[in-house]
Amino acid sequence: MKARTVRAEDAIGLPLAYDLTEVVPGGRKGAVLRRGHVIRDEDLETLRRIGKSVVKALELEPGEVHEDDAALRLARLAAGTGLEIDMPGEAWADVRSTGDGLLKVDAGRLLRVNSIGELLVATRVDNTPLKRGELAAKVKVLGLAVDEERLAAAEHIAAGRPLLRIVPFRRLRAGIVVTGREVYEGRVKDAFGPLLRERLAAYGSEVTRVDIVPDEAADVAAGVRRMLEAHLELILVTGGMSPDDSSPDGIRQAGAEVSFYGAPVSPGAMTLIAYAGETPVVGVPAGLLTGKRGLFDLILPRLLAGERLGPEDAAAYGYGGLLA
Repeated sequence: MKARTVRAEDAIGLPLAYDLTEVVPGGRKGAVLRRGHVIRDEDLETLRRIGKSVVKALELEPGEVHEDDAALRLARLAAGTGLEIDMPGEAWADVRSTGDGLLKVDAGRLLRVNSIGELLVATRVDNTPLKRGELAAKVKVLGLAVDEERLAAAEHIAAGRPLLRIVPFRRLRAGIVVTGREVYEGRVKDAFGPLLRERLAAYGSEVTRVDIVPDEAADVAAGVRRMLEAHLELILVTGGMSPDDSSPDGIRQAGAEVSFYGAPVSPGAMTLIAYAGETPVVGVPAGLLTGKRGLFDLILPRLLAGERLGPEDAAAYGYGGLLA
């Protein structure tokens, strides 16, 4: 890319080599057109106002792509289902969610693209829940232009499969089995029900049934079976989740098959996930009552996105699993 002096009228379609500054007496001093900005018809009045009849414009060499065009091409490689591209200026391309859902990032291919050099794709982490309009990624290139070869290499890595996508949340009917004889007998007020209702409501799902049972395995199992008979789509079982507690045994006695029990996460290490057919049954440990973010908060959006979680998913939470 090289710079040359051209008349303002002849600069339309060319990027500026330098910032153009306007000074307002008694007012402000600042750039009105930035380096790299592509001159348009409507910019001519601005150039006349600041006394610029000629400008320093950049000319692309063969095989070069302007930063705005390159950022847009790169963003198109990133933005998959449920994502849209916005160009806010300064050669950035923003990738935003078009609805509420779970962000999925192909971290391996993202690393390969960012390793090409001069191509910059910054994303939120995999499995981040996003609302409509929230930012999933920002994309740009280094410099005012980039070699076509670098973009072609990124396109080869993408191979028609975007690096990012949004999986929409399902709106599920959930049931809660609250365990504890002290709660069952009315000596202690249930705190779990309202807490879990709030967590689910944040994703558009609702709790349609709450059963309070003594903390005996047979009672827990009966509670889970009642939820299944009511055709609820997500069942949450609260209480102690240690091996000597009744809730894990009760979930098993109800016929649910344990998918994982325990994960390298704090708080929430003793979380349990089981499946009765396609219905997730989640054992939620009492630590969630402390108000802290725990493993339940990490797995809930994935369950609402329709994922079936297993031992490998639990093990993977160890990296970053110490939740502050």
